[in-house]
Amino acid sequence: MTVTPGQSAPKTGCSNCVMRGLGLCTVLIDLGWERPYAGEQQPVAQNKTAFAARRTIFHQNQTLAGVPVICEGWATSLMKLSNGRRQILSIVMPGELVTCRLLFERQLHLSIDAVTRGSYRTFDLAQLRAAMTVSPDIFDKFLLSYNDERNRADQLIADLGRRTATGRIARLLLEIWGRQEKAGKIDGNSIEFPLRQTHIADATGLTTVYVSKVINGFRSGSLVEFSDRSLKILDIEKLRQLAA
Repeated sequence: MTVTPGQSAPKTGCSNCVMRGLGLCTVLIDLGWERPYAGEQQPVAQNKTAFAARRTIFHQNQTLAGVPVICEGWATSLMKLSNGRRQILSIVMPGELVTCRLLFERQLHLSIDAVTRGSYRTFDLAQLRAAMTVSPDIFDKFLLSYNDERNRADQLIADLGRRTATGRIARLLLEIWGRQEKAGKIDGNSIEFPLRQTHIADATGLTTVYVSKVINGFRSGSLVEFSDRSLKILDIEKLRQLAA
């Protein structure tokens, strides 16, 4: 969907949840539709594209014309090695850029694969940079997002280098829980959790067999409960101790 000058802002989707993680979408739309931030600057493009579950959305080393942001659905950013192995670097949820590095370069150094079906919007890089220049609020939000991405990368290094298998999985569950809590998505003490054990294995550098063993241990210890694509943490303090 592309909005051209003179069109009114669409209400479906945008008014409900787009850019939950950053809170940027409303600001960008306002800049583009209601108070253009530079003389003859065109409105911020809002091209929305659907994607299917378990498909590659963007390929590693692909050059992109803009900066995609996930609107609905979950995805993963991952490295695909020549021997077929995969390392998930981050879980990408609604309201998040697929990677903040696209603010500085056009070529993806990783792959973006869909976990569920969903959609994304592509923002023009030049417009985003212009918005960052004139709006300290937007600049701060992008900086926060970039720092969050870097922090997750640092935690992954610690996972693979020093944490036990149990600690890696506990930390991953807590990270996703914390991000969903920040986005206001905890419902009845549970969150959406569409990840499979293969995703957890690829995100923690473990085998699916070992992931299954650890998850079953969490269940039998009454730490977590999985049901119908959802996660409930029953003993968050114990989980934090395991992730330390």
